[in-house]
Amino acid sequence: MEISQQIKKITFYLFITCFFINCASNKSSDKLYSVKNGRIISPSGKEVSIKGCNIGNWFVLEMWMLDQKLPDQYTFESILEERFSQEVKNELMEIYRENWITEKDFKTIKSFGMNTIRIPFQYTILMDPEKPYSLKENAFYWLDKTIEWAENNDLSVILDLHGCPGRQSGMDHTGRSGYNRLWEEEEYQNQTIWLWKEISKYYITNNTIVAYDLLNEPWGGTEEQLRDIMFRMFKEIRAQGDDHIIIFPGHYSGIDFYVDGIEPDFENFIYTKHFYPGFFGWGAPVPQVHADFLNSGLKEIHQKMDSLNNTLLVGEFNVVSKKAGGGEMMRRYYDRYAEYGWLSTMWSYKVLSQQGGIKKMNWGMVTNKNKLPNLDIRNDNLNVIKDWFKGLSTMDIAVDEDLRYWLTTNEEPSSLDNLPPLPPPIKSVDFNDPLPKNWSYSDIGGSLKGGQKIEQDKWTIYGGGNDIWNESDQFRYMYTKFIGDFSCTVNVNDLQSNHSYAKAGIMARTNLNENSSHALINIFPYGNTEFSFRLSSGELMSHSPGNSIELPDAKLKLERKGNDFSGSIYLNEVWEKVGTITLSDAKKEMFIGLATLSHDNGQLAKAIYSNFQIKK
Repeated sequence: MEISQQIKKITFYLFITCFFINCASNKSSDKLYSVKNGRIISPSGKEVSIKGCNIGNWFVLEMWMLDQKLPDQYTFESILEERFSQEVKNELMEIYRENWITEKDFKTIKSFGMNTIRIPFQYTILMDPEKPYSLKENAFYWLDKTIEWAENNDLSVILDLHGCPGRQSGMDHTGRSGYNRLWEEEEYQNQTIWLWKEISKYYITNNTIVAYDLLNEPWGGTEEQLRDIMFRMFKEIRAQGDDHIIIFPGHYSGIDFYVDGIEPDFENFIYTKHFYPGFFGWGAPVPQVHADFLNSGLKEIHQKMDSLNNTLLVGEFNVVSKKAGGGEMMRRYYDRYAEYGWLSTMWSYKVLSQQGGIKKMNWGMVTNKNKLPNLDIRNDNLNVIKDWFKGLSTMDIAVDEDLRYWLTTNEEPSSLDNLPPLPPPIKSVDFNDPLPKNWSYSDIGGSLKGGQKIEQDKWTIYGGGNDIWNESDQFRYMYTKFIGDFSCTVNVNDLQSNHSYAKAGIMARTNLNENSSHALINIFPYGNTEFSFRLSSGELMSHSPGNSIELPDAKLKLERKGNDFSGSIYLNEVWEKVGTITLSDAKKEMFIGLATLSHDNGQLAKAIYSNFQIKK
């Protein structure tokens, strides 16, 4: 009898101990964040303004944020696994995660006046792709750590599934570019729903979590496919008794496709969109464009939210360019979103660059202060790679003090009312000077008709087109033909466009079809550079970002050796290689020339080139 009583006491104490341990690691409360009349209500019952940032590149890697010339995290991990082993690769990724972000970064985020962190993650931190419907051992270790550090620094968290089983688009930020199989394969849909059920089950009472952002930028399918899987996930989460705010992501066209399907018992949900005026639509990254977007571009979606008595998470946004207003312009966005009652989390906290330091074009709140040590995961030995990863937490960091000042000061931003008007877009040109011998031109893919002025060594080319990207291209191409290996250089003296992703550069192309394989080294209007390529005709393109160089007199180089093509930029008085690829269907005789793109086929970009040279 005494033994039985002792067992009961031990069992009771074990239960109590486990209960409090769980509460300590998974902060719980009967009350969660909620939505009321288009405003966010905190667990304490008070209206709260959500102002934060994303911690990108931690649980889903984007190679450009590490200054690595690789297409995606899948490739990054595959190289490590092939060179060493799966076990060593997993160890390396743990070292990376331990050092990319530490708790001191949460303190830095807090110093920017922020109260929330959006945490992008891909499904592989929780579930092994080879073992679906089964959580990894210690699956929630890193999300728990994130939430713990957030709580320690009085920050809240939005969980953002950035890359799901099967991937929700062909973009690299899903973790694997060019995949996009979620929408057509029900198995991947079921895995994604199962995963959110497991996340919900684990965090069901956690009130540090503001909301579940179910799927980041899920634009690889149709509106109907997106709505169906969102509603399925919503119902499964609610069926478990989880009342966290659930976020429905918009599609290219907006959010209207959800509205008619909302059922009467759907509660505590909001919508999300990402705004990058000056980079992805609306014009160039200049103050006038941002002023127009703030005053006019947001009006329709604001009216829509008011009519729905709901609110919006602006899950990603960034002015990026100091010329476009920098920290002061970012303050205007945060203020406007708060005025509307919207949640806002900028992209992103930390981005590294080869050169280091805060630059004119700046995606991160912080970056490496000094030149970034080289990392070559294809050739560096294991200890070098480990040390490079470990160095991420000890390197000197540069803080964007302009941004921090404007996000914490009581000073009001200056008025945007008296900005000078932008020059009108160039819709057409009425000149088409004769080209040098053996040269031709083509408006590839139905690009808006362009033109050129030829003044000895100075060539001014006007080109339209929506993009040189994905499976097909649309741009102005001025070209000749060349047999065998070559080294081709050009100076880009100016690139005028109303779009920040206009391009001017050197392209080698297999043929003149819109889906041709090719290699392109180019500069954008504000000096950032890129080596992009389509490895075979009709495939999705990939790219390697390069460092920024100054216009005018920006020097680019494209070289061929056999079927290998490499792009370089001239920086600090030396040629710096941006990337090298192999075109499997390259021909002995290739098209080689100048590619000019406006990134808006309703207008033309103006590029001025000089000193074009091509030699064996």
